[in-house]
Parts: sequence; structure tokens; C-alpha cells
Amino acid sequence: MNTIMIIENNETYHNTYKSMLKNHNYKFIHTYDGYEAMEKMDETTPDLIILDMIMDMITGDTFFMYLRNIPEYASIPVIIISSAPERLYRHLRITDPNLAFIDKGSLDGETLIEEISKKIFLPENTRRVISRLPETPTPDTKSASVVGDSNN
Repeated sequence: MNTIMIIENNETYHNTYKSMLKNHNYKFIHTYDGYEAMEKMDETTPDLIILDMIMDMITGDTFFMYLRNIPEYASIPVIIISSAPERLYRHLRITDPNLAFIDKGSLDGETLIEEISKKIFLPENTRRVISRLPETPTPDTKSASVVGDSNN
């Protein structure tokens, strides 16, 4: 049974997500902020995280960056479900294929299940490789050496 951690400060949304997924045999870990999520992850590592971005204490983007900087958590798929505009977080998804974004205003069970299926059933070895991909190059970044390239 796959475990989904829900990090959401609104109890109504916890119940909504659980209701949408009730027939899909998932175990849930409910947390209400980033600090609580960090503590619970020491006990149980989830297979997928549903993350709200606008929360008290630790915001969703701060928690996400924390998650991606801890090697044992870096490959956990994350689905951001937020009422904040996606354009604010698009830069995160560009460099992380283990990330999906769903607008809270247009959320439905079918979309949520589809995104979970895409992320949770990605082979673990693929997730690990993806989590180690370099960030998108910037003009300040030097190009990487290519093995076997005689120009390096």
C-alpha cells in the first residue's frame, strides 16, 4: 500500500483529498505545516507528497526546497495543490520532473488520481536519476565537460 503525505493547513482539504482517493487503497499521513511534516518524515517516508504552498510557519516552497536538499527525500514525487498562481512556481517544475501542479480551483478527483498515478508509479531508479539532474543552465553557469570530448 502506497503512503501519501498531505501537507495542508486546512482540514477541509485534507478530507477532500482523502475522499477523492478513498477507493484507491492509499495510506495517508496528515500534516498541517512544514514543521510537522519534517517530524513525521523522520518516522515514515511517504511514497508521494501532496503539498499546499500557502501555509503558516514554513511555506510550501520552503518545505519543497528542504525536501530536495535531503538525499533520502530528494526523489519523492510532489504534487503541489494550491490556489496561488502556477506561474509563481513554474520554475520549480522546469528542473524537477517529479513535481506536478494542480490549481485548487479546478481540482477534481480524476485529475488528482491521474497525477498521482503518473508520479507514484514512476520506477524508483528513474526517480533517483531524475532527482540528480543538474539545474537548468543559466548564462552564469559554465558548460559541463563531456566525457571523451577532446576540447576539454
